[in-house]
Amino acid sequence: MLSAQTPSDRATQLLALTKRLTERLAGDTAVLEAHRPQDLVGGIEETRSLSNLYRLETARIKADPSLLNGISANEKNALREATELFDKTLARYESAVIAAKTITEGIVAAVAEDLNNRTARTATYGAQGRTSNTGPQSLNLGRTA
Repeated sequence: MLSAQTPSDRATQLLALTKRLTERLAGDTAVLEAHRPQDLVGGIEETRSLSNLYRLETARIKADPSLLNGISANEKNALREATELFDKTLARYESAVIAAKTITEGIVAAVAEDLNNRTARTATYGAQGRTSNTGPQSLNLGRTA
């Protein structure tokens, strides 16, 4: 939670949080769009922490709008602009994550299919003299994880 003492202080802290989270998501989006998801590992915890704090604070303000009563028009405009930029950045980030997820799932499916095709050749003969296809196989080839 933010440690704000006044509505203006809360607005300032929320603005800083929104800008920092927007920067993190923009950086993460660039990494995903560069097809280098492995480079996200170092910043995942910070992004998760900022996202969680942002979610909690916006829910808190939504439940009690008086927490921002009396802030200046400039502070309101700055919060509005930062939130609009955050929303745009978040939408782009979401698209990049979905694309990375789709690619990853496709790779895993292709590997599993190839593995299944390779193991099907060594299947035993069934009652009718045909090999029995046992369906998709585990990627760990029967070994425990």
